[in-house]
Amino acid sequence: YASLNEEINRTANLFYSLGIRKGDRVALHLDNCPEFIFCWFGLAKIGAIMVPINARLLGEESAWILQNSQVSLLVTSVQFYPMYREIRQDNSTPLNHICLIGEQLPADDGVSHFSQLQARQSATLCYTPALSTDDTAEILFTSGTTSRPKGVVITHYNLRFAGYYSAWQIALRDDDVYMTVMPAFHIDCQCTAAMPAFSAGSTFVLLEKYSARAFWDQVRKYQATVTECIPMMIRTLMVQPAAPTDRQHHLREVMFYLNLSEQEKDDFTERFGVRLL
Repeated sequence: YASLNEEINRTANLFYSLGIRKGDRVALHLDNCPEFIFCWFGLAKIGAIMVPINARLLGEESAWILQNSQVSLLVTSVQFYPMYREIRQDNSTPLNHICLIGEQLPADDGVSHFSQLQARQSATLCYTPALSTDDTAEILFTSGTTSRPKGVVITHYNLRFAGYYSAWQIALRDDDVYMTVMPAFHIDCQCTAAMPAFSAGSTFVLLEKYSARAFWDQVRKYQATVTECIPMMIRTLMVQPAAPTDRQHHLREVMFYLNLSEQEKDDFTERFGVRLL
């Protein structure tokens, strides 16, 4: 946690060096990666507001979010840069600077390199504004299934309460290992996995993506004691070939969301020897 805190402080100082101050909004368009966590808490430490963008959104929806939330700075990976270069060229949003993560980065105007900037920063915070639990920590946009995405304001207190409450729900301990494949840009990962793990001082394992074939090997590799699934994951795990190692793991709880039949829950518990909550 000490090392993580230093990375977060360096990232907070990175944002400060780019002119970000309390109340400013910064968008993140990232797949699961350590930098997402660094940015999330780095922005929170200086009172800035994270605007996470669903990494599967295309240009029109992403531009709408930038415009609606009045974001001028974006952190994204090199794979998404072509889309945002076009958005900047259209001049339809306030976006004027992009901080890129990755290798072989372009040397375009208005583009900086995250890793290079972060490496230059001190591990001690250089900007410490007064913060309140009622301050806005992030604006998280809905999926937009019925109309355009709508921004939901989440305060520092909302995140802290989610962490403490979810940790209490599953009796999370500091010796637990909470593994998740849920996208970090989603409220689920943030409020039912990351914040509970950090609140309890547990080990947090954020996987890049979900693979039914790799899932149980990853559970064993990281010695996970808690994880979370959606019904699609439960069902794809159940159709994998049975193996002698199916019950060879340290999981004590699998959190699940949305609807599963009682039969599906019973079959999963019987096969893998872990209960679904």
